[in-house]
Amino acid sequence: MESEELEKIKELIPFKEMNADEFKEIIAKATLSSVPKGTMIFKRADQDNKVYWLITGSIDLLDEKFDAKNRKAGEKAVQSPIDDNSPHRMTAVSTEESSILSIESAALGFFGHGGAEASTDDDPGEGIDWMSTLLSSPLFEFIPPSNIQTLFGKFEEIQQKKGDVIIKQGDQGDYFYVIQAGRAKVERSSGEKTVVLAEFEPGDNFGQDALVSDIPRNATVTMLTNGTLMRLSAPDFQSLLMSPVIETISLEEANEAVEEGDPKTYLLDVRSPKEVEADKIPGSLNVPLLLLRKNLPKLKIDSVYVMADDGGKRAELGAYILNEKGYTAYVFKRE
Repeated sequence: MESEELEKIKELIPFKEMNADEFKEIIAKATLSSVPKGTMIFKRADQDNKVYWLITGSIDLLDEKFDAKNRKAGEKAVQSPIDDNSPHRMTAVSTEESSILSIESAALGFFGHGGAEASTDDDPGEGIDWMSTLLSSPLFEFIPPSNIQTLFGKFEEIQQKKGDVIIKQGDQGDYFYVIQAGRAKVERSSGEKTVVLAEFEPGDNFGQDALVSDIPRNATVTMLTNGTLMRLSAPDFQSLLMSPVIETISLEEANEAVEEGDPKTYLLDVRSPKEVEADKIPGSLNVPLLLLRKNLPKLKIDSVYVMADDGGKRAELGAYILNEKGYTAYVFKRE
């Protein structure tokens, strides 16, 4: 570290309480990282064995309602560590190029590290934090941190009773849902036969398939208990949550990626076998969209998948499903 940076660190808590030898021993175990604007330093509700200080630049601290507090280097509020709770009670996002000091908690020993943001009315142990559960999805690696506050501000809270039908098979999609409290069941009907596919609990989300693909709802979701849902309208879902996740790729780029093979790249055709038989895309593997979730365990997390169809919306839904589960997927649309 540069001498100028070390002088700034010596003014922070608990370093200002250390003698020269103690400071030298502790700082040898520290890491000073430069982070660009818009970097998520840590997320609310994450367990963390590190302690963080803001050395230069500025950050936003987002609470459970995603209200932001801005903190600038040099302010009294950041002389102590940034939200040193574990799990974190805040999400920290850089608002300009900044430098962040981090040290393993155990390395601080008896010096302790009471943080300026440690005091809060939020109780992370009370119920399910639906925001943090949703935020932990791999999808949020694609969403600019500056958009997160806008996204959560668009959610609407609705109360539901046992037996209420939230979405009905065959209807057009209108909302994306997250369960804040209560349980629900998912059923799909075919002729006179109805099968229960799954049950949703607090923190689970649903309704995205119809919004991404523009096809009717493929199942019915009914409340098993009284509960509270958070819902996001179709336009807000598409602009804030879907668009950053769906990235297209050209035929030339797809072929180059497949040939290069690092990482291994696969072209997946999500149409039905009949459609593929009539018009096969060279080099593609057929995984029908309805079977994609069932086949996820067969896919390799370190590979790249390019989703293809007949130019419709099914490839976009396939890419969304994979990216949501932590895979890397793009959309290929034939010209």
